[in-house]
This record gives sequence, structure tokens and C-alpha cells, in this order.
Amino acid sequence: MANQTLFKSPEKVVCHECGATIPVFEDLSESDERRVRECIRQGRPVMAMTELKFATGCSLDAARLWVEHRGIPQPAKETRPCPYCGQPLRTSLARQCRFCGRDWHYKE
Repeated sequence: MANQTLFKSPEKVVCHECGATIPVFEDLSESDERRVRECIRQGRPVMAMTELKFATGCSLDAARLWVEHRGIPQPAKETRPCPYCGQPLRTSLARQCRFCGRDWHYKE
């Protein structure tokens, strides 16, 4: 049976900040990664995506996601608890609890 895939499907992790699925390229060499990261550092994301696509054979969408996240998903941010029920709020700016439904918006 002939090999039907040219490239191994990359492993993926989820960014806790935006929910995007970020590819992990195990076959990305240190020198290639250094070159891609240097392009990112210089503010050249299109060049970084091109380099990553050439080095790994990934799709342009996978390269874009990797470059946008610099290859590292954002860690989950801890939010303060609801002052009424103690459950974690969805964001640091939340003024209503998704668990108990209470809110503390400022009345004007």
C-alpha cells in the first residue's frame, strides 16, 4: 500500500486566551525555529509563516496560528471569584456571575 500522506499531522494544543488550536511541530529543527522566531521578533510575520511552512510542510493556516501565538499557547489566567457564590468569574472584567446569576454593575 502506498503512503497516502506526505506530511505527518502536527500535534495540537489549545490557547486558553482565545480558544484557538495551535499546532506543535515536533519535526521543527532548532535552527529553523530560531529563524522563524527571529522573523517574528523583527515584526515580519509573513516571512515567519513562509519559513515555517517551508521547514515543516504545514498549511498556511497552521503556520499563521503558530506565528500569531509565537508557538506557545497563552496560559489560562486566573480570575477573581464571584463575591456572592465564590465561583471563578469568566473574565477579569466580569460584573455578573455565570453560576449564580448575580451582578454588581454600577448603576448610573
